[in-house]
Amino acid sequence: MNSHTFKIIEFKEHDTIPPYAILSHKWIHGEEITLQDFKQSRNRQVSKKGYHKVRRACGKARQDGIRYIWIDTCCIDQTNSDDIAQNIKSMYAYYQNATVCYAYLDDVRSDVDSKTWQCEIEESEWFRRGWTLQELLAPRIVEFYDTEWNYIGSRHGLQEEISYATGIPLPVLSGRLPIHQVDVLERMSWAMGRKTTKLQDQAYCLLGLLGISMDPDYDEDVEESFRRLRIAFVTAYPEHTGTLGSIQGSFLSVLCQIQMQSLEKIAALLSKRRRTDMISLQMNIGLS
Repeated sequence: MNSHTFKIIEFKEHDTIPPYAILSHKWIHGEEITLQDFKQSRNRQVSKKGYHKVRRACGKARQDGIRYIWIDTCCIDQTNSDDIAQNIKSMYAYYQNATVCYAYLDDVRSDVDSKTWQCEIEESEWFRRGWTLQELLAPRIVEFYDTEWNYIGSRHGLQEEISYATGIPLPVLSGRLPIHQVDVLERMSWAMGRKTTKLQDQAYCLLGLLGISMDPDYDEDVEESFRRLRIAFVTAYPEHTGTLGSIQGSFLSVLCQIQMQSLEKIAALLSKRRRTDMISLQMNIGLS
């Protein structure tokens, strides 16, 4: 989308893609601006809550000197299964190659006291959604904005709050540890407990994060989606064949165990860091 004209621009396969921003957000059912809305009347667009989100995201891109922005709700033809499949398989790359990702947290306010603000970030629904996991990790730069589009902070600046909310280690969030150096099972465990509107997306949203490819099929049930995911996974990482077991139940139970271990380590690390900060603060008060 052109951030100045709000027109949808289509680039061909071999075109040079210019710098672009990208939006990460939680969908509001029935209120998002679709590609079809852009082809129809302006009144249809303005009547939806998602219209103002698109306008504000475009405004941020213009402020940052970025002419184009990719927004999933209106840059994917939701009526075309082939277009959906192609975009799902390319989604991780879209976020990875973006100049900046704007993460819009519509349930967070920045005009509250610091304790409430911190709790709202850690409890934001954005950190509970399946697709936002790769949208958090793939981009080089992630900027967070509250419900009024006030800047909250960056992924690096909010790494402790994000780590506490997601179970993702601090070195990954800070960029000190590249994602591809993290064990694939641990990467997969970060998605445990996250929700998706379509159940099959619980499997599909992991493809880019794991570096594997699989055609999405929304006619299959979620059990079949995970069965095919496991096949694609052990094909790419045969060394994990024995660890994952032979059925979906054991597949998911292994991931749950890994996630619990990771959360325990992070909770202990953050608790130790906060105790150190408190001691330092008390010493500074005593010296003043």
